[in-house]
Amino acid sequence: MTRTPKSDFPKDFGPAVRDVDENFDPYEQSNPIPWPLLAIAGALVIWGGATLYFDLAAAPQGAADQVTRTAQANGTATPAPTVEELASAKADQFTAEGAALFGDYCATCHQPNGAGVRGAIPPLDGSRYVTATSEVPIAILLRGIAGPIEVKDVVYDGRMPTLHDTLSNDQIARILTYVRGAWSNSAGAVTSDQVQTVRAGLTDTLNQPWQGGSALEATFDIPSTPASPTAEAKP
Repeated sequence: MTRTPKSDFPKDFGPAVRDVDENFDPYEQSNPIPWPLLAIAGALVIWGGATLYFDLAAAPQGAADQVTRTAQANGTATPAPTVEELASAKADQFTAEGAALFGDYCATCHQPNGAGVRGAIPPLDGSRYVTATSEVPIAILLRGIAGPIEVKDVVYDGRMPTLHDTLSNDQIARILTYVRGAWSNSAGAVTSDQVQTVRAGLTDTLNQPWQGGSALEATFDIPSTPASPTAEAKP
């Protein structure tokens, strides 16, 4: 009687399983990915990267627009500035920059409060030369002064340097705009075009300081001494 060899597999495994080669090593046959599929995958990667880049670049503006839309929907949006408000803001910046330039070039002598030094340096606060037509203070800054000049009932006989080589038209305009509206002064702003016009008219004399108030009176018809109050007529 022939005996069946003893199997290492449990009884519930069929003959086909028991005949499996225990030394079999499974492997997968080489099957390359088709090149059209690779091309499509590469295109998708490039498209995704470009989309991500442009989305990130637009995110700040998009966020700002969303904030604006939300504020408008809630009725809390800040209205756009008017033309007048923009002009006022620009004028304020112009004056502030003039104040800084004044501190750099003028405040040492004329003092930060524009009071000057009594008997030595004339004040700018309340000076008729500062608040006169813009040509007068422009001309003084460009040529300086070397001669007696009366300001607020006090005669000053010092020397102010010429600044035509030191300050540009824009810097002079900013300084004078600040000074003409500072302290108790209330005169109009000065533009760089106005400075250029005066500079062009003084081309041949820019290095010659004004010889005091009399020279300014002769050129600009501004009194070298303030007019005395007219006496009231007697009845």
